[in-house]
Order: sequence, then structure tokens, then C-alpha cells
Amino acid sequence: MSIEELRPADKNLTKVSRQLRTFSLCSNAFFEAETEHGLLQSFCEILVAGDDLSLAWIGYCETPEFIRPVAGAGVDYFDRLQISGDKEKIAVNPVHLALQSGKPCCVNDIAADSRFLLWRTAAAEAGHASCIAFPLITHGKRLGSIDLSGLLHLCSGIRGFFDENTIEYYANVASYLTFAVAAFRKSLSEGLMSGVTAVRAKRDREQAQRSLRTMREEVARVTRLGEMGQMAASIAHEINQPLAAIVTNGNAGLRWLSRATPDLEEARAAFTQIVQDGNRAADVISSIRSMFKNGDQTKSLQNINEVVREVLTFVRVKVEDHLISVRTELDQKLPDVLVNRVQLQQVILNLVTNAIEAMSSQRQRERLLLLRSEFVEPSGIKVIVKDTGIGIDKDKIERIFDPFFTTKSEGVGLGLAICRSIIESYGGHLLAAQGHPRGSIFSFVIPTTDQT
Repeated sequence: MSIEELRPADKNLTKVSRQLRTFSLCSNAFFEAETEHGLLQSFCEILVAGDDLSLAWIGYCETPEFIRPVAGAGVDYFDRLQISGDKEKIAVNPVHLALQSGKPCCVNDIAADSRFLLWRTAAAEAGHASCIAFPLITHGKRLGSIDLSGLLHLCSGIRGFFDENTIEYYANVASYLTFAVAAFRKSLSEGLMSGVTAVRAKRDREQAQRSLRTMREEVARVTRLGEMGQMAASIAHEINQPLAAIVTNGNAGLRWLSRATPDLEEARAAFTQIVQDGNRAADVISSIRSMFKNGDQTKSLQNINEVVREVLTFVRVKVEDHLISVRTELDQKLPDVLVNRVQLQQVILNLVTNAIEAMSSQRQRERLLLLRSEFVEPSGIKVIVKDTGIGIDKDKIERIFDPFFTTKSEGVGLGLAICRSIIESYGGHLLAAQGHPRGSIFSFVIPTTDQT
């Protein structure tokens, strides 16, 4: 089951869920393809329809100077250029560099790239802002022989679209495409070689079918494992925070009891917090269970200031352990918002926990955590979480919400992606900025009326 099925309330699916769905559709195309051209054309159409791509194009290199277009979808621009024939007349472009080097060639700002003058103009006029070309090469049984020499060319109308994670993903797609063509040709060649006798033909066909079926089952298994791995990481992240709070408060309670004169009031407060954290973990699990049932997440009118105060009680022990000062500036006249209370708690708790961790290593300056709520026009409530921690590098701000991108050595990179998905499902938005003169500022706005 994909993430988009687990979160039917989300209207803006994360990039990683789209990629998983695209890869799954490509696997289905491999299973259903009757011809090699049909397989390649299906791949191109799926990539353009499922991702933010303006072109997916596949060509086969029949000679060093001749590239034959085989399949494509989206806005093609090669008809404006000469990419085959006389070397002196060919417009130099990423396609040829990828073929010559045997390595991917990426251009993340087509309009500004000075290497490919003629190609750059044609590509930009077609609406492409960034692109990448992957060589497709498979070798035969004889050492050095080549069964396939071609390339996969992808374009996007978004400048800087091909970041490190995106390149790795499409590199896997290109590898899978190469494998699919090789497997398809292998099954055909085995079928053609059979037929010497009726008995041998039947035996060979059955063997070829078993071989192809085994390969397809392996591809399906790898696809399912990828989807299950991401789903498991998402669920683990959801329940990790309340479980961590239970351990923290349990240790605090034991410390209060182990004193020469036990402080029963503090211990009682810690154990009370454990009960609340346990109930919160149960709420998260119940929320996940409802997602598996494809049911809507229960929403109700909530006072956002009350949710902020609850979160601060969840992290009270951690705040005290790290000697962090907390300041709240909560507008007491705010209207209620229609949200799922557990989800909103998870968003605020994630932002507050990140802020605490960012300040935990600071020794030379004040550690201050600020939470503010206010009304913003035309009709929304804004919550701000500000810290005086290590801050976020400027070049990482735009990627901070990408799935699996993390600045923590032990992070999985799903927390902020999940937070943004939740806030956007309510019709709001979540932003990150550098603090001044230091630290980080995270803020989100939720409409006061249900706009989902």
C-alpha cells in the first residue's frame, strides 16, 4: 500500500510518494508489455504523467554518429536540432556528452549554461528549465559485446529540479529500464531458439516463461520492499516521539524517587506525564489504523493555544534537562481551527523537538525557545517556533522539507515532510527561515475555516 493510499486526506502528495507510484506503474508496464517499443513508450508516458517532467525521451545509438528516437512523451525539441549525422553539424548537447562519457549529464539551469549554445536556445524555447541524460548500456555474454546502447533523456520546466536525491532516483529508473529491455529481449530470444522439435519447443517455452516470471516477481518484490520500507519509516517516526517522551519522563521519575529524600510530587508529575504520553502514543496508533482503513482523519474544532500548551508539557523534562528558557506569546482571542488534534500535536511537537535538539549543543549563549500564535489576514492562524540554536545553512533551506533529507546524523528525514503534508492537507502552509542573528524560525498558517 502506497503512502498516497495511507493519507487520502492529503491533496499535495510528497515527491517520494509520487516516485513510488511511478516506479510501481513502470513495473506494471514491464509485466504487460507485448513489444519493446510499447514498453519504452509506456515508460516515457508514465514518467511525464507521474512526475514534474516536461519531457521523457529514449533514443538508441545505432552508430557513433546516429541516434534513433525510439519513444517519447511531453514537449519534444529535437526536431529543431541536428543530433545525428555529420559530426560538424551536430548541436552539442547533454545527450552526446552522456553517450561519450558513459555517465549521466545534468544541467540544472538550461538558460544559463554556456556549454551548449544552439541546444540551450531550442530547449529553453520549448519550456525546459533543467534536464539530465542517462546512458542505457547492457553487455552480452561475450566480453565487450554490447546488446544495447542508448539513453534516457529527461527534462523539467523547474529550474534546479534534479537535486542529489532526484538524480539518484532517476538513475535507479534508468537502471531498471535497461534491465527491463534486456529481460524482454532475453525472453524473446529464448522463445525464438525453441521449436526444433515439438517436445523441445514446449520445454524451452516453459523454461523461458519461468525465467521471465522469476525476474518479474523479483522486480515486484523489490518494489514492494521499497514501498514497505518507506511506510515503516513513516510510522516509526510518528510513534517515536511519544515513546521517547515516556522513557525521558520515566528516568526523571526514578531520579526523583532515588533521592535521599524522595520528591514524591515531582515523581508523581513525571509518572502522570508518562500516562499522558502513553495515551498520546495510543492516539497516534489509532490514527494510523484509521489510515489503513482508508477512513478520514477525525477533525474537530480545536483551540490552537491549548495544543501548544499541551506540547510544552510533553517536553517539560527535556527543556529542563537542557537548561532552555521558554517564552510564549499566545493571542488569547484566536478563533478555533478545524483539525485533527493528534496530527496538530505531532506537527508542533516535531518543530519544538527539533528546536530543542538544535540548542542542546550550544554552551556559550542563551538557549531560548519562543512560541507565538497570532491571527493573520485574511482568515488564518499563524504559529511560530523560534530557537537560538545552530540554525540551517542557506543552501539547505529549500530542501529541508524534502522526504529523506536530514541534517541530523541519525535522522531519517521524514519529520518535516510529514509536518508539511499535514498542514497542507488543512489548506495551510509550513515555512522555514534563518533566524537573526542566529537560530531557526519555523512557522505555519492554518485557515480558520475548513478549506480542504
